[in-house]
Amino acid sequence: MESEEGSKEPSFRGQRKEKRWSDEQQKEFWRRKKEERRRRKKIAAEERRMMQQQEWESLTDEERERRRMEAITVHERRRLSEALLDQKCHTNLADSGIPILVFDLSFSWCMNLTDCRSTLSQIKLSYSSLRRHGFPFRPVVTSIDGGSDESSKPCEHSDTLRSLCDFSGFRRYPLPVHESHWSALYRREQVVFLTADTDTALERIERDTVYVVGAFVDHNARKYLSRDAAAQYGVRMARLPLVESIEVGNRCKVLTVNHVVDVLCRYADCGDWPTAFDVLPTRRIVSRRQKRLRNLTTACGSLRDGNCNSTDGEQGGGSATSNDGRKCNHKTDSS
Repeated sequence: MESEEGSKEPSFRGQRKEKRWSDEQQKEFWRRKKEERRRRKKIAAEERRMMQQQEWESLTDEERERRRMEAITVHERRRLSEALLDQKCHTNLADSGIPILVFDLSFSWCMNLTDCRSTLSQIKLSYSSLRRHGFPFRPVVTSIDGGSDESSKPCEHSDTLRSLCDFSGFRRYPLPVHESHWSALYRREQVVFLTADTDTALERIERDTVYVVGAFVDHNARKYLSRDAAAQYGVRMARLPLVESIEVGNRCKVLTVNHVVDVLCRYADCGDWPTAFDVLPTRRIVSRRQKRLRNLTTACGSLRDGNCNSTDGEQGGGSATSNDGRKCNHKTDSS
């Protein structure tokens, strides 16, 4: 008779699963998924067009004329707004006193190909935000080859980084792109490196100043990269006053490149940091206490009778009791 130990099946917990799909199969899967998404969008657009056509045919002549006049008015307002924005963009880009915002790609050595592409996407989003606000900063890209300084060689993903130069969105307002490192282009006394790894909060935006943003994605795998780079070149450091302006809770205080630019653009418009941080996604500004209270409310609402009475203790803990006597234990964060 086999022993009890010998009859146990081997455990595969912790072992890596075999790769079931080849690269070609994965590409084919995502290609079909994109085609299906396009097909659904096309069908939905056709349905909307038919509904609009039916609605238009049901209108009287007076209503159709009123719709035409409203459309003309909206078009004229939009055209005037775009003309004013275009004039503002050209004026600010030509103003040598407008602050410069540098996207530093010299950290590309710490990124893989996917992260490099994600970084380029964030730069494009940042450029769009700057354009929508009339370029309160003059954008510049440095180290387009990914070299960490003037003496280093281009990184292995330099071809991917250089694809930024061919982006069609830069044609109307060309984006200056340099192979050189920013330290070779600007005087160190006029540079402020924006990094979350410093105690100095940015109080205001100053003219004739160069603000450097480390353009990289590393998923917090490497700490203090931007701080060490600023210290290496002996320039000032500053962080956005996030904790001084909003209740962050236990959320990450390191923002993506495009979120940093969104906040800077909003601050350039309103001059108030708490208002500027309103542009951040909700997940960045909901505190842990608010989240737990919201979860408690949802849990209590799911009880059969739909009512619960909550009693909190002195330490922020307690229980919620429904009308039928069942308890819903919870704990709130008093921090």
